[in-house]
This record gives sequence, structure tokens and C-alpha cells, in this order.
Amino acid sequence: MEQVYPTAIHAPVAHARIEALVREHQAKLARYVRRMVGDPDVAMDIAQDVFFAAYRTIAGDPDRPLTAGWLYKTATNNAISFLRRKKIIRFTPLDRDWEVRGLRIDERSAASIDLQVAMSRLPGDQAAALMLTTYTGYTSQEAAAILGTTADAVRQRVCRAMRTLRAVMAEHA
Repeated sequence: MEQVYPTAIHAPVAHARIEALVREHQAKLARYVRRMVGDPDVAMDIAQDVFFAAYRTIAGDPDRPLTAGWLYKTATNNAISFLRRKKIIRFTPLDRDWEVRGLRIDERSAASIDLQVAMSRLPGDQAAALMLTTYTGYTSQEAAAILGTTADAVRQRVCRAMRTLRAVMAEHA
């Protein structure tokens, strides 16, 4: 496959569109990826790779529409590829070393840490479906397009994930 580099004609269009995409989606996309890979620095690298891929795509065809779904699907694929290379496919919880991090230990933060632990026990496909539908607000149909599956499969994964989360959270109660 031939590499696409921006031409002098398409570069201003590509720059403007990418700047708008970055402003609108960078923070949410990086948080989403961080939940998958567990490392904020790696998450930012993956998010930047996604925006660079978007730039190359727009530079090659300035009229091609790039949606948030395209960004999240590319980010999900890049994160899964990273995790496969590392041989870890799961959502990683926050560090439990809250005293070093200076987190306040109260009921709310304890519940958040318990939820992070519960999320780490979910298989990658269930965690991705749950994050896309509940955290980022995509419909089952949109999440299915991002994950490359059907809307029914997404709903089933979310149902299984919620069942697992309830069971794990009940253990910690």
C-alpha cells in the first residue's frame, strides 16, 4: 500500500480538520484508551497515532468524512494491537497505591477503586462494549460498527459485563 503524504493543496484543509477533531475528541479518546491500556502515556501515544492516521487519511482525500466512530474504532484497534504485543488483553485498574498518589480514601473513592478492580476482571470484548455504550454514550449500533460486530452482540457483551460487575462489586460490599 502506498503511503499518502499531504500535498501543498490539501495540507491546509487537513490541518484545519485535524485541529477540529483533536479539540473535540482528544481528551475523551485518551481517557477511553487509558482505560484499555492502563498507562496514560501509552494512551496519549495511541491517541496521537489515531490523529496522525486521520491526518494521513484526510490529506489523501480531503472530502472523506471522518466521524468519532472512525476515531474510536481506530483507537480500539490500536489499543488491542498494543495489548496483544504486550500479551495483556484486559482493562487495567487504577493503582491501588492511593496513599502514594494522595487520593482521599472515602466511600466514593473506595467505590471507584472497587469499580476499577471489577472492570479489570472483564474480558476485553465485554469491557470495550461496556465502555463504548455507557462511558462514551454510543448506541449499540454505533458500538457494533466500531467493534466490527452486531448490535445484538454488543448488547449481549454489555449484559454479561454488567452481570460480572455486579457480582464482583457484591464481593467487595
